[in-house]
Amino acid sequence: MYVVWVPCYVPVVYPNVYHHYPQRRDLRLYPEVDEDMFVQSASEMEKLMDDARKVVGKISNSHDFANDVMGAAQESDQSKVNTLIRSSGVESPFQADYNPDRMKIHLSASNQQVECCQLTIVLRWRIQ
Repeated sequence: MYVVWVPCYVPVVYPNVYHHYPQRRDLRLYPEVDEDMFVQSASEMEKLMDDARKVVGKISNSHDFANDVMGAAQESDQSKVNTLIRSSGVESPFQADYNPDRMKIHLSASNQQVECCQLTIVLRWRIQ
């Protein structure tokens, strides 16, 4: 029994109607799990991580390459920045953004015409 008390009114008592019915443990509240898209997204993410490894490795191992990327960014030469990043071995679609303090490379992949995963790399090149 539940008692509901409302100020200025007489309390109303409701019987516990759910107490007498057995609980259904087999009632599924969520849709069935289909892990195919999840597994495919993880597979695509591995490719993005490989591309990220390529570009970060090229920047960290080659001062000349890092200088070229920074110089092209400083001159706001987007096509040269994209060409340099692509030359490091990146195969996935990407977008490179930069400002005087950092460069951001946003990698993305799609699976069956649906964007399934994204990876963003932010590399700082100046401290204010």
